Amino acid sequence: MSQRKIDLTQLQPEQLVEFQKSTQQEIDHFTQSLHALQTANTKLKQCIKSVDRMSSGNNSELLVPLTSSLYVPGRAIDKDEYLVDIGTGYFVGKSAKDAKVVYENKIKKLTEDSAKLKDIIVQKNDIMNSINMVLRSKVAEQG
Repeated sequence: MSQRKIDLTQLQPEQLVEFQKSTQQEIDHFTQSLHALQTANTKLKQCIKSVDRMSSGNNSELLVPLTSSLYVPGRAIDKDEYLVDIGTGYFVGKSAKDAKVVYENKIKKLTEDSAKLKDIIVQKNDIMNSINMVLRSKVAEQG
């Protein structure tokens, strides 16, 4: 990915305002994406906790969701067998240990992606600060 350097001081105030809007939209988009990754990360950690709780508990009773707000009582027949969503609607039978490995790998990937997004957001905020400084100086020159 090649990046072009733009000399902000060569832009007109109107162009700076447009560039500012565009950069702010990018920051908003990346921030929303980061939030989505963090939410997914939290859900995956909850999956690991649920596997641990089910495997270590003596009680095999649980609530089975029929919809997002409708549950029926159920009972786990085998506490070491899980259907794990591996993506795009595919489920694979896994042991408790293997299910946790799948989720840990997903968490690791999400954590790496989150770190990359945070770096991009920092860069975009630096650009936004530069735009604001140049825009202020241009407005001061005209006024």
